[in-house]
Amino acid sequence: MARGRIKDEDIDRLREQASIVDVISDYVQLKKAGRCFKGLCPFHDEKTPSFMVDPSKQLYHCFGCGEGGNIFTFLKKKEGLDFREAAERLASRTGFTLHYEGVTKEAGEVESRRGRLYRLNQWAADTYHDMLISNEAGKPARDYLASRGIDKEAAQAFHLGYAPNRWDFLYRQATHKGFSLQDFMAVGLGLQGEKGTYDRFRGRLIFPIQDLQDRVIAFGGRVIGEGQPKYLNSPETPIYIKSRHLYALNLARREIVREGFAVLVEGYTDVIGLWQAGIRNAAATLGTALGEEHLKLLSRLTERVILAFDADAAGISASERGLDFYGDFELDLRVMAFSEGMDPADFVSSRGPDEFRLQVEKSVPLVDFCLGKVLDTHDPTDTNSRLRGVRKAVHLVGGLGRDIDSERYVKEIAEWAGSGYQAVYDLYRRSRGEAGAAGTVASETSITLPPHVRAERELLRLIVHHPFLLEKAQEDLDVGLFEDPGYRIILQALLDKSGGVESAGAGGERIVSELVEDLETEQVRNTATALVFDKSGNVDNIGYEDARVMYKDLLVSLKEFYFERQIRRLKKELESHTSAPRRDHDCEQELTEEIYALERLKRELR
Repeated sequence: MARGRIKDEDIDRLREQASIVDVISDYVQLKKAGRCFKGLCPFHDEKTPSFMVDPSKQLYHCFGCGEGGNIFTFLKKKEGLDFREAAERLASRTGFTLHYEGVTKEAGEVESRRGRLYRLNQWAADTYHDMLISNEAGKPARDYLASRGIDKEAAQAFHLGYAPNRWDFLYRQATHKGFSLQDFMAVGLGLQGEKGTYDRFRGRLIFPIQDLQDRVIAFGGRVIGEGQPKYLNSPETPIYIKSRHLYALNLARREIVREGFAVLVEGYTDVIGLWQAGIRNAAATLGTALGEEHLKLLSRLTERVILAFDADAAGISASERGLDFYGDFELDLRVMAFSEGMDPADFVSSRGPDEFRLQVEKSVPLVDFCLGKVLDTHDPTDTNSRLRGVRKAVHLVGGLGRDIDSERYVKEIAEWAGSGYQAVYDLYRRSRGEAGAAGTVASETSITLPPHVRAERELLRLIVHHPFLLEKAQEDLDVGLFEDPGYRIILQALLDKSGGVESAGAGGERIVSELVEDLETEQVRNTATALVFDKSGNVDNIGYEDARVMYKDLLVSLKEFYFERQIRRLKKELESHTSAPRRDHDCEQELTEEIYALERLKRELR
């Protein structure tokens, strides 16, 4: 920053000159209570006043929430300012001139120029606003606002304006007011052509952009009528870097602090539409992706940010951008879901503010939203798509920079893929570069198993960890239910030994040990030992009843897969009969009845 340090004596004089009662009265009603003033606390909700202000000491304190400080700390807390900004805001409010130390001649000149640019922008905003509100030339813009449901109160609150469709309307007036060509160009209001200087904004509704100190720093313009581009924005200038500002944050900051959260949208009209509906804690990004500086600004005002971007691909991408800075700020980032083609202004206009607030309450954590989008774009029934989905999902979760509920997310990914928890957890650990994580090949092989083979594997894994189920398995299971050759061999070997197992104690452990010894091929023995050592999902520690429930569910799944295979086989056979040159109608009828019978049995399973 060009300016040096504010002189200490100016801070002391400003503190003495400014009235803490007047400043705080802008935010809350204060009533005299002896030598102090009393009111409802502006930092927390309360029904009985517990907020005290002492004008002689220039201090405040809330006996409800414990907040306290002086006039500078009040502005810092309430407005999300740093100390320097609070002092400058207070000086501007009271008409006090601050002096700075350590300012070089060059720095002073830069600061002087910045001041000129701010004044030029403010004059331009006022000129545009007068054209919109008071001039006949502004009627097309007023008609457009009316068509969008934006009333005069909102137009004045946001200081909206209109730039007539004339080449040098603003430039001619600026020179008459004494503003230089250099400043007019530097602030982005003008362009140079073959015939000289002309206005950047022509035939457009104007949205002034202000910083947290209420200074006009740039403009956005929406074309009225035909023309391209639809929206035109100021370029970056010595007083405007778009990634460091949010539209209307200066108007929303008090409500953000009061409500305890911010609503972040994409467009100017979204902010205005929400404001008219009474939702006044909203701000918008300025034609740029959600970035670090935006979250830094918001973190000074709140710990919770609701991303209410449009439901199109760009809006979804903007929400996902928040993950890039997930671990950098202590912010609870959440996402509101809108129907395709609807934006926040459309939603609040058609559904009302109460429904919007309800959707805020239903907003989902950003990680959950992004994870859901990753999984939704992949097909869990397709082997390759399922594996790609798991890879992307664990990369997303594993790349987050702060502590998260990794167990919940890994479990969600595993359930989506229909695979074991441990396989996904191993991939998650590898994505974070953790030492000791299992090999990728083994984990991915488990994930790529077809659903019916995974069900066979899970049932065998459950039995070897809870051998008391073998007696039940002898009654329910037949190797014909299994399709994988290796798992069929293991199941048959287990069923052959089921007679002597009555509990999950030492006898069960002996059965499992003997099972491995009896298997003839090395490949099947390795498969069996892998089942024994795979304790994913905490399968070895679940109780008796839980094991029986899991067994029943897996058995139903296996029977469903079996019936589906038989139905597909019979339908294929029926198709070959119906397309044959000489049809056998009796055989076709018999096959049709078998298919119906199997479909009925499958339905009855659930």
